[in-house]
Amino acid sequence: MDAGSFRPILSGVEQHGADMPHRPGDGVVAGFGKIGGRNVAVFAHDPAFAGGSLGEVGVRKIAKLYELATRFGYPIIGLADSSGARIQEGARSLIAVGELIKTANKAHGKIPQINVIIAGGVGGAAFTAAVGDVVIGVAKTGYMFLHGPRAVKHATGQDVSIMELGSVKTLAASSGLIDFVTEDEAQAISLVKKLLSYLPSNYLATPPTSIATESTIKQDLESTETRRLVAEIIDPGTFLEFKADYARNLITGLGRVNGLVVGVVANEPSVFKGYIDGKACVKLSRFVDFCNSFNIPVLTIVDTPGFEPGVAAEHGGIIREGTWVYRSYLNATVPKVTLIAGKAYGGAYIAMCSKGIGADYVLALPDAEVAVQPLEVSAEILFRKELEKLPDDQKAAAFAQYVEALRTKSRGDALLSIGVADVIVKREEVKKTVSSVLHSLYDGYVKNSSLNRS
Repeated sequence: MDAGSFRPILSGVEQHGADMPHRPGDGVVAGFGKIGGRNVAVFAHDPAFAGGSLGEVGVRKIAKLYELATRFGYPIIGLADSSGARIQEGARSLIAVGELIKTANKAHGKIPQINVIIAGGVGGAAFTAAVGDVVIGVAKTGYMFLHGPRAVKHATGQDVSIMELGSVKTLAASSGLIDFVTEDEAQAISLVKKLLSYLPSNYLATPPTSIATESTIKQDLESTETRRLVAEIIDPGTFLEFKADYARNLITGLGRVNGLVVGVVANEPSVFKGYIDGKACVKLSRFVDFCNSFNIPVLTIVDTPGFEPGVAAEHGGIIREGTWVYRSYLNATVPKVTLIAGKAYGGAYIAMCSKGIGADYVLALPDAEVAVQPLEVSAEILFRKELEKLPDDQKAAAFAQYVEALRTKSRGDALLSIGVADVIVKREEVKKTVSSVLHSLYDGYVKNSSLNRS
């Protein structure tokens, strides 16, 4: 917090009863203050009292902070170091935790909620963090789970350590629950401040235009072709990648394009050929919803052969998960600009913010390719009879010609003539064009009262 700016709330409240742990504040520090001159609300669990457990009084104190932050439009930051619901209080603690989760959910989409898992994010503390928008985990000390080692041992007979069960580093890759992993607490706090420089205070405001000092978090944007393309579009040193270790076949993050904060969604063909699986669907839909909540325009870079194919994908619910992608883009009212950079096939083309589901402007590179399915598969189906009539030594050459004929109908001017794209752009013209379109659309978005939402 800015020096001298913190103002606590309910600093002296405590639990009553001889059989209950009690101390003024009930193990929670909560209040208002400023970060970089901006009003924020902050709460932190105090592990020095009752293990940072969630007691009825302390939990309702956090809920009150959420109510006030939502009412006055302040971002809220939670610093988690909690062992979960306070056992001594039984159902009373559980009821209060339920009320807190309900209050945090009411704030969802109205104010940014950033949670830092400094140490324990257990039970109700885990759910409260997950209801929010961004979760940062400290690698050396942070962990999240619902059932601790003793409960796991009782239920399953399995011996497991705290970090084996829920280290933030593991969860970042396995479940995507953690958006960012930092090496230590100081780096986590630095990242919180950087995130605030990208986010508005609430859903009725626009993101800050000033650029904060670069965080110590470094992002590698030169390792693949897609990342190089993102680096060419985004202002140098401004890209902040979300869930970098989860669903790596999809890139999501915030950056600036000539100063304007933009959400970036990009297929990554170097991982799983860029197919969109269930995890990528979850990652994408949550990120687009987040951008839409806080008036951040979305740039979608498309290069995918489709949704994940196969028995496992179909039985695993890829249709259901894919529907969330469609829904997120359809519900987004912020400006949506799409760049078709490579392959864009089938339902995945539609889902990745195509004209059909509401892209405001679509650019395509000269070799971008839009089709119902891979052209080789289409050629096998469409020209099967012709190929069967040919001698074996002529089939390969004929097949290649058929594929090429389909390709000419799936690229370049063909995309313009059928309305797939608004313009074909050369690689060296991409940033200039994308920037011009985004700034123009965003000016209209702001001036036409799009932010006056109830």
